[in-house]
Amino acid sequence: MGNLPKTYKDLIFWQKSFETSVLIINLAKKLSRDLGTKIILSQLFRSSMSVTANISEGYGRFGVKEFPRYLQVSLGSANETECWLLLLKECQPKYSNEIEAIIEKNKEVIKMLAASIKTIRNKVK
Repeated sequence: MGNLPKTYKDLIFWQKSFETSVLIINLAKKLSRDLGTKIILSQLFRSSMSVTANISEGYGRFGVKEFPRYLQVSLGSANETECWLLLLKECQPKYSNEIEAIIEKNKEVIKMLAASIKTIRNKVK
């Protein structure tokens, strides 16, 4: 599949998605534990970690069709992550600046994934 880095950890969008998950985990340690926040955090953990995990898994498959498919799943999870972050921002206004910074980091991931999917698909044609 061309010039892939030696490991998925060298992919910039994997690094940024990993950072996003770490930021979410660290933020969660500060938040109240009301039912709504618990539910949002549960979904947020799942979606943000799915981004990183699917990039890793897809990279390991090396298939021309498979890697972009896994990146597409990652992109969907990154968009879901943004949705949960927006809800969390509304429910936890005290942390809105910190949550907004995570949203911006996640948007970088979304843009990179979308561009990478497009580039890979154009090379395969």
